Order: sequence, then C-alpha cells, then structure tokens
Amino acid sequence: MNKSILIFLFIVILLPSAFSQAQGLDHFIQQGLANSPLLKDYQNQLQSSSLDSVLINAQRKPQVNAIGQLLVAPAYNGWGYDGAVTNSGNYTGVVSASQNILTKKIVAPQYEAVSIEKQSITNTSKISEHDLKKTIIDQYLAAYSSLNSLNYTRETYKLLKEEEQLLKNFVQQGVYKQTDYLSFEIAIQSEEIQIRQFQMQYRNDVRQLNLICGINDTTYQVLSAPGIEPRLAEKNNSPFLIQLKIDSLKITNQRTLVESIYRPRLSWFADAGFLGSNPALLYKNFGASFGLNFSMPLYDGKQKKLQYEKLSINESTRTYYQQFFKNQYNQHLVQINMQLTENEQLTSQIQKQLASSETLINISKQLLDKGELSVTDFIVTIKNYIDVKNQLNQTQMTRLQLINEFNYWNW
Repeated sequence: MNKSILIFLFIVILLPSAFSQAQGLDHFIQQGLANSPLLKDYQNQLQSSSLDSVLINAQRKPQVNAIGQLLVAPAYNGWGYDGAVTNSGNYTGVVSASQNILTKKIVAPQYEAVSIEKQSITNTSKISEHDLKKTIIDQYLAAYSSLNSLNYTRETYKLLKEEEQLLKNFVQQGVYKQTDYLSFEIAIQSEEIQIRQFQMQYRNDVRQLNLICGINDTTYQVLSAPGIEPRLAEKNNSPFLIQLKIDSLKITNQRTLVESIYRPRLSWFADAGFLGSNPALLYKNFGASFGLNFSMPLYDGKQKKLQYEKLSINESTRTYYQQFFKNQYNQHLVQINMQLTENEQLTSQIQKQLASSETLINISKQLLDKGELSVTDFIVTIKNYIDVKNQLNQTQMTRLQLINEFNYWNW
C-alpha cells in the first residue's frame, strides 16, 4: 500500500471519527428552541398582553388633568369678536378629575378579550415550537441518512482495499489478467469519489441543520442514531384543535364587546381652580364645580344588527374550517399508519435480502482468494450488497420521517 493511499484512508476514514464529537437529536432540538427569535417574540407578546389588563384597570380609576387657557380677543371701535361671547378674554387654570362608574359589565368583556388573546398567543407559540421541532427532526434525518450512505461507501471501499494486494499477486502469478486488475482499480477509485461526494453532502446537511437551529459551529460532527418512536396523544387536547376553540371564543367575545357599546354610561366629574375673563379680578374667580355625565345610544342606523350578522358569518366560516380540518386530520393519521405498515413489510423483505447478500459476499471473497471467481463478478456482488444496504437505509429513514409526521399530527 503506497503512501498516497495511506493518506487518503486517514483523511476519509480515520480523521473524521478521531476528531469529531457525536451529537444527538435532543441537542439540536434544545438549541433550536433556545435560539428561535420567533419563540422569544411570543414570550414578549405574552408579557405585553399581561399589561393590557393593567391598562384596562388603570382606565377605570379617576383620571386627573391640569387644564390651562389664556385667550385674548381684542376689539377696536366695535370691530372684533362679540364681547358677549368672548368676554374679551378667558383665563383658565383648573385641575379636573373624572371617572366612569357602572363599568363592570362594560369592562368585563375587555378583560375576557385579553385573557383569550393570551390563550391564543400561548397556543400559537406551542404550534410554532412544534413546527420547529418537526423541521429540525426532518433535517436531522436527512443528515443522518447521508452519514449512513457515507459509512456504507467506506465499508465498500474497505472491502475492495482488503482484496487489492491479493489480486495484484494473482495477476503477477497469471491467475488473473492485467485488465481484471485495472477494472478493480477503477472500482476502488469510483468508491473514493463516492466517499468525497457523500462527505460533501453530509457536511452540507449538517451545516443546514446548524443553520436551522441557530448554531454557529463549523467543526465536523458525527450524528448519533435518532431515537424516534410513535407516541399516543389525546386528540381533543391537540393545540391544532384548541386553536379552533379559541377562534370560537373570540367570536363570542366580540359579540359581548358589541353589546357593551350599547350599554348606558355614567361618569362623574369635578374640577377646581380659577376661571375668569378679567385678569384684575382673577383672585375672586377661584372656585370648583362637579356633576354627572350620562349617555346611552338610542339609534345608530342598525349598526348593532349588522355587526351581529358579520359575526354570524364569521362563525359559520369557522365551523366549516373546523369540520374540514377534523376530517383531513383523521384521514392524514390513517394514511400515515397505512404507510408505516407497508414500510415495515418492505423493511423485513430488504433485511432478508441483505442477509443473503452478506452470505454471498463471504462466499465470493473465499472464491476470489482462491482465484475461482472473476473480478467483474466480485465487483458486481459488492455493488449489489451496497445497493441493498442503501435501500435499507432509505426505507428506515422513510419510516422515521413517517413517525415524525405522525407525531406532528397526533399531538
């Protein structure tokens, strides 16, 4: 084995495993959730929504304002504003206070709207987190599949290299032709190229995984096997269905808010300070006033009825979406279960084929070592073996992807 071959083996087989650290799926999920700006945005929205209740409560308390006005309306020889209206000027400096009363039934739906909004944000955050987990798992499976393909190609390369020197000796002894040896060398070179290609693909998949998770890491990583199993869940507690319930609560709350607009309103007010038209006599114009304000809508062109009709249409649309989603939801889970069953059957069939291929490999090596098998047949046997392993890898990755899809919906 010459020096260049040794260096190549060290780079493509020994170096990655010697200087890499295995990373598991949980590590990437945790990093992805911790680094997600969208999830942080929802946390901030929840904090902001909590302040909405405080704002509503603050608006119910007395509102105190300082009011000042200096108004001068000059007139000359009967020209100017009418003094009976302007008093030639107005000088005001008062502190006023007011507060709405009988507001319990008016603000109750506002508090409820804040509560519903918080439920919606919390549920939406859960769905976004769930979406991110699925995306991370899908990319992890893609990277792990590339890693398996890389390892299978390395295994093929190793098998061929083990027979290289023996075949070379047989050529020198005249057992095999020089063309047989050249064909064997071409097969080895082909595997070297395959290894480099799969290494590039694997590194690219891992880089994409790091990008999704917000991880700044360019070192070579070896991914560990993903442990994904189907999980059982209570369908009625699925955030997808909960979101539909929250939408219904929003429409009901909007009805209550419309109703609150038409409730009578009563508020008190009071002020104290000075108010006068003659600056010289302002010291006599200090005083106070207080009273009540009452209002109640009587007629607004049937806007209330129109608002209720709009909300009824929205509820009808929501009901349709809910029924459609439930039907699609159940059909989707049934289809995934069917695909999983078919996948298990196919996996069993491929595993039997792989066992036969391994047996054939061992027999072919023995025959080749005795010079009783053509090099072409041995190469074909190796290629068939690696094809079966790749088929098994693809089938197993498909199973994990189906489980990920199943867990995404069955939640």
